Amino acid sequence: MNYILDYPFVDIRSICNKSCRNVLASYSLKIVLIVTFILAIWKGQWIWVIGGIAGIIIGFIPTLLKKDINVTLPWSIELLIAGILALHMGGVLLNAYYEVPIYADVTQFFTSILVAFLAFAIIYIFDEFWDGLKMNKYAMAFLVVIATMATSVILEFIKWFKIFGRRSESVEQVLLSLLISTIAGIIMALIGVNMIKKGKFNEMTEGFEETIDSKIIKKISK
Repeated sequence: MNYILDYPFVDIRSICNKSCRNVLASYSLKIVLIVTFILAIWKGQWIWVIGGIAGIIIGFIPTLLKKDINVTLPWSIELLIAGILALHMGGVLLNAYYEVPIYADVTQFFTSILVAFLAFAIIYIFDEFWDGLKMNKYAMAFLVVIATMATSVILEFIKWFKIFGRRSESVEQVLLSLLISTIAGIIMALIGVNMIKKGKFNEMTEGFEETIDSKIIKKISK
């Protein structure tokens, strides 16, 4: 069981060192943004064009992030964002949501994994650095599942604007999307608890914890 829960992370760490992982994640996101921008122009999806331009500007000017607002994303989160953006790009710009079976469900699942991972990372960092929050790891997991379920409801509203995801056409589709998000939240919660037990969760949030601590926790602690 522990091997299964560790699997999404261990293989990457074993074949690629820290510097390699950071470069891989960074360039993966940049490549996806460039491809998205080109496809959006070709398809006339101007919201995606604007988003692509904004992403490319931010992605190719790292000094803006590091010196001005000092935002650092862990390689794992950056790689997840790149993968999910690629899935959404294929769904919207290449019409994969309607032409490929279960494509929308797979995209929903990984989007929820990202949401759950971010939620777990933020809760964990607050628990570690802020005196105002002390939480059991199982309570963290429960809160992560609830947060993922709540976010999935918001995503259902966003789908109506056809920016991300495929709009649900029936009550059954809505319920299926919510179920998929709940399952993703539970899986990420189990992985998070297992990694905390083994003392490995800090590795996955390296850099992000300093950002949260300096930008949010220290300010609210004054």
